[in-house]
Amino acid sequence: MTRAKLKFGTSGWRAILSDEFTFENVGRVLDAIVLFVREQGVAAPVVIGSDTRFLSDKFRQYAAERLARHGVNCLVTERDCPTPVISYVIRARGLAGGINFTASHNPPEYQGLKFNPADGAPAGSAVTARIEALIDAPVPPAGAAGEVMKIDPREEYFAGLLPVFDVEALKAAKLRVACDVLYGTGRGYLDEVLRRVGVEVSMLHDWLNPLFGGRRPEPAPENLEELIAKVKEENLDVGLATDGDADRFGIVDKGGRCFNANQVLCLTAWHLHKNRKRRGRIVRSVATTGYLDRLAAYLGTTVVEVPVGFKYIGPEINAGDVLVGGEESGGLSIGGHVPEKDGILACVLMAELVAMEGKTLGEVWGDIERAIGPLWTSRVDLTLPEEEKGKLLQRLREAPRDRFMGRAVKAFNDVDGFKYTFNETDWVLIRPSGTEPIVRCYVESDTAEHGEKLKDDLVAAVNRA
Repeated sequence: MTRAKLKFGTSGWRAILSDEFTFENVGRVLDAIVLFVREQGVAAPVVIGSDTRFLSDKFRQYAAERLARHGVNCLVTERDCPTPVISYVIRARGLAGGINFTASHNPPEYQGLKFNPADGAPAGSAVTARIEALIDAPVPPAGAAGEVMKIDPREEYFAGLLPVFDVEALKAAKLRVACDVLYGTGRGYLDEVLRRVGVEVSMLHDWLNPLFGGRRPEPAPENLEELIAKVKEENLDVGLATDGDADRFGIVDKGGRCFNANQVLCLTAWHLHKNRKRRGRIVRSVATTGYLDRLAAYLGTTVVEVPVGFKYIGPEINAGDVLVGGEESGGLSIGGHVPEKDGILACVLMAELVAMEGKTLGEVWGDIERAIGPLWTSRVDLTLPEEEKGKLLQRLREAPRDRFMGRAVKAFNDVDGFKYTFNETDWVLIRPSGTEPIVRCYVESDTAEHGEKLKDDLVAAVNRA
């Protein structure tokens, strides 16, 4: 019987539980990681965590036992653990790497495995390609079994995170916020950090529910109705949310207005430069707003564009001289912090911005628009079977690059998907998801009127292709 070919996507290996994601297949990937770690010649332990999904704790323990049998020392989290915390522990303790069993924001029937090597960043394409090549290779016996030690990394992570913020400004502001951790690993992390900096916190969905209330644990507006209602009803200063493994964020302003990740990245860059006097490059993915480029020019800094995936942003953060790095799907980190998406960091930064400005996020956004002009962004996810997705992408590869959707193309970019730029403010991108049978269609313009027309034309063009 032929074994399934296992492949890593944009962010780890993900599959449906009991279909492809089985203990047998997990064992195959773990053995390959053992071989990879041995090749790196790093004798330090590996940290292992998991999210709150069905069987996550069992996979966590299984991984520790399997790696220990192969002679790898393991640090195993006592409870579910955010992905950015795994990254922090790797770097703080000089570990050989880290494994987190999580499918992030995917629906509850999915499970996944994220691997971060010794630099703490998400495993890059070269690393995952090597791990894939090692799957089913024999693992030579170890001289002795490894040790397994339980750890609670919360205080360690807090000790690294809290100095990032202006604690006195946060305490003085006496903010009132609500947090929705969507039944995920953010509980006891996001709320605890906020309480330690003097913020009054109300919590939503901070208990275990492997089905995530019947929804995907993604902090998108359609999944945050209760948070939005609570912010409005109680006149709170801000609403904050994290996804299943707390590496993504959701932000709700006073009055119930949601801010998307593109806007939060811009708000973060503005805040860090203006209020915290921090400097550095802005790193964004190809699918992330070009408004950051306009903002960078206004702030007197530069932008680095990379393919989609934080595995391309993390190394830039490690290299230094970064103000903020992020992507429109809800990933953000800053220079001097972990080279991994951190939804906890992003949420507290938005609270800090409100505290230091004494304004709502909407009022700060108005300041930015008055400085550099308006912004409108949107994304449409079209479900397509893998075969149909492949046919669509092949047709786009063969299509002309100088015109698209009846418009002249000023610039074409195929670094990750197919991006057509029409002018300074208008562009579209068609890109296949690396983890789901989905084609993502990104649209950006200056106004809703222009943007909605672009979006309609893009969806029509994809459906015709």
